[in-house]
Amino acid sequence: MTTPLPVITALARAGALEQALRLFEQGGYSAATSDPAALAVKGRLTKDRALATSTAGGDGARGALFAEAAAAYAAADALGPQPYLLINAATLTYLSGMQDEGIALAARVLDRLDVPGVAETPYWIAATRAEALLLSGERDAANAALASAMALDPDGWSDHASTLRQLALICGAGGIDTDWLEPHRPPRSLHFAGHLGVDADDSAALAAEVSALLEAEKIGFGYGALAAGADIIIAEALIAHGAELHAVLPTTRDAFIDQSVVPYGEDWLPRFEACMSGATSVRHVSAVAGDYEPLATALAGEVAMGAALQNARMLQSRGVQLLIVDEGGGDYGNGASTARDGVVWQRSGAVQHRMVWPRRPAITPSAARREGRDDRRLMALLHVSFDGLDDLNDAGYAYSLDEGLRTFWAAAKAMNPIINQPHGNARMFGFVSLLAAANFAAALGRADPGLGYPLTIAGHYGLVHLKDGEVSGPALPTLITIARATLSGSITVSDEFAAALSLGPDDRHHIQCIGECERPQGGTTTLYGISV
Repeated sequence: MTTPLPVITALARAGALEQALRLFEQGGYSAATSDPAALAVKGRLTKDRALATSTAGGDGARGALFAEAAAAYAAADALGPQPYLLINAATLTYLSGMQDEGIALAARVLDRLDVPGVAETPYWIAATRAEALLLSGERDAANAALASAMALDPDGWSDHASTLRQLALICGAGGIDTDWLEPHRPPRSLHFAGHLGVDADDSAALAAEVSALLEAEKIGFGYGALAAGADIIIAEALIAHGAELHAVLPTTRDAFIDQSVVPYGEDWLPRFEACMSGATSVRHVSAVAGDYEPLATALAGEVAMGAALQNARMLQSRGVQLLIVDEGGGDYGNGASTARDGVVWQRSGAVQHRMVWPRRPAITPSAARREGRDDRRLMALLHVSFDGLDDLNDAGYAYSLDEGLRTFWAAAKAMNPIINQPHGNARMFGFVSLLAAANFAAALGRADPGLGYPLTIAGHYGLVHLKDGEVSGPALPTLITIARATLSGSITVSDEFAAALSLGPDDRHHIQCIGECERPQGGTTTLYGISV
């Protein structure tokens, strides 16, 4: 059965480029030289291959792929002229090293845009004009066209980011500085945290300092919890500033209020409720209730920090952290959770701000929090399967065992995951380190025994119960749900996994939002495709 082109494109977006290319070939699309849609997808896939190709050995292989992608777009345009096809052909030709030819194609794009009735959005027309002008060496005119595009769609951050990414590629190929792009970048993304002991009656001065920083750093998005004290003050300032507030809570709403809001004074509760109402999104990373669980707080911190960096990278902008610390020694005072967030953030290389503010003790005894169960662990989980294996009869399955499946699982075991337990004909693996889990998934991809059944991997990051060497708990049904939603031959992970993975010092992992699915315990999780 031929795989439809939209499914192939979705696989490429999910990071499963090799699977997308394989299905493209199997579908006979490579020979469809008279089908503009197939040629456009060929251009897209080949461009992705070029961008994924290392330049360590020179730009020859990459340039050849850019040229091949450009030819596919040009052929599609010849069959059904469209400005987007021609601008792709122009830019990819330029990136391939044939700059004169790319400039000539850019001139044709400009001519086509000047014809009334172009069936595209005003933003796209202006942004395409900026791209064609930059290819033509007219940077000042490109700058003006880009400003016009941004004004036509001031909140279209994703489209802005796509344009900025394309313009940066052209600048890199043409030896053009990118400083002129900075004023056009979307607002920055903030991770915030701090201690709970801020006096509610004496918070105006701190709020003023926070507001000044938000203005200076051009913050448009904020990610953090809503505990009494520093969290709520920063969240209030974000809302007043017109920024999007994305609350990331470690527990259920009621448990969080009991643990981290009302023990520090009843005045904080209505302020918490107002922040919840004003938030663009609210995420609960666990359903832990009862005693305080430090691992849930750690998970929420990692997810909030990673989400801020992930959003900044997706929008071609910057990530910033603001921590409110007490007067204790060291860089982060006496707050263990704040110190952990500060140290982890520093590893990313992104900007960090610290404000010192006096800590006031909690005013109710319940603020002396007992800690949770000793069998809980924070783990990165992978569900690994071969799509189609479950449909085999015994003879077919035995043949697969002999042809490489047994060897494959043995190789996986030899890589020493902390957890290795069966789930039907699939297996679940567990890791303390997200990076170790991502590297393990990549290694499995390279070790694929070539059975003809696509290797399919799902991932989730959350709290589990570890007893007798096996894991259990609500994170496992979530992982299985993600596995069922994973495109064959791809790696698909939860938003917790994707966000925390984004905490690295660079964007070495390509992470792409590809949809969402329902969680077994209620609510939804955004799904991300990753390539490692």
